Amino acid sequence: MNFRFTKAEHLTLQKEFERVFQEGTVFKDAKVVLYVAGNRLPHSRLGLVVSKKVGNAVRRNRAKRLLREVYRLNKHVLAVHIDIIAIPRH
Repeated sequence: MNFRFTKAEHLTLQKEFERVFQEGTVFKDAKVVLYVAGNRLPHSRLGLVVSKKVGNAVRRNRAKRLLREVYRLNKHVLAVHIDIIAIPRH
């Protein structure tokens, strides 16, 4: 099993983020908000949006590291190829 988090698995472009925000389904929790939309690629992708409300740079970077790690270790469970935007809450 490949547990690498490659550059191809990152959402990077603004138009990609906008598409997921507009077309995606929202899942909310006390700790995180997820926007999920299907894609036509052979792999899933992850995008992160971390506001300054989460805390200083150290806390924001830790939140991003933890979310990337959760995605990396669980991406093999995804049956369909989707784009995910994760927004941690304060």
